[in-house]
Amino acid sequence: MKQQIATFIAARPSPPAWKVRFELAHSPQPGMYVLADLGETVRTPLFPTSIDESGFDTIVPPGHPATRLLPGTQVDVLGPQGHGFEVDANRLLLIADVEHLPLLIPLLDRAASVAVIVEAMTRLQLPSPTIFPPNVELIMVTLDGSLGYLGPLESLDPAAMGFVRASSVLKELLICAEQVCLALHAVRYPDLAAIVYKTRLNPQSNFAQAIIHCPMPCGAGVCDICNITTKLGEKHVCIDGPVFNLLHLHKESENQQPPQKLDA
Repeated sequence: MKQQIATFIAARPSPPAWKVRFELAHSPQPGMYVLADLGETVRTPLFPTSIDESGFDTIVPPGHPATRLLPGTQVDVLGPQGHGFEVDANRLLLIADVEHLPLLIPLLDRAASVAVIVEAMTRLQLPSPTIFPPNVELIMVTLDGSLGYLGPLESLDPAAMGFVRASSVLKELLICAEQVCLALHAVRYPDLAAIVYKTRLNPQSNFAQAIIHCPMPCGAGVCDICNITTKLGEKHVCIDGPVFNLLHLHKESENQQPPQKLDA
């Protein structure tokens, strides 16, 4: 487990969350994380939302201990850790709810053609289109039908007159995509895996990749807090993930710990 010293640079509001900047010699890649000693009882996982040669940005909720640091503070971190996203495609589909969207932001420039599906409860919670590169195809989904397609994404129920179900456009995009990366509450992954199975014939093992965001206090698979059940047996999110093959996350995976809230 690699130990590093990160330097806190700044924290600024990015409603409804905060954007925090750290300088670090070896930053985590998309889907990976570092465990930071922020003065709490246990270390805090930090996921990158943007990465460059000098460090990374991360998004944290209001009141997060990182927002109370002073510029120049030295922070002991472990990592990078975990299994991240492996993107090798020309046509990439990203799927997220607004809460977990920051986890996929580093992938926006990882393919020649990128489509993004973002789901929120209502139009007021959707992100501004200006945060996305102009060449990204953006598909908005709302659960109340106030903008875009009617969610939830995995629902196959008939839509009321005047609405179009998001699942219809999802299937079209799955047919065209060479890879798919998802960031949602993990309890939704089994139903989405079923849609992938029905839409694609014999998808490759890295076709659909899903990140699980949950408490990971030890980062070593010792405490069992992040233990989940997959088609390949018991796994720990902190060392076997946080990114998994979506098709390995079946119904038993719903027994895992509730996902940690991550505001967009």
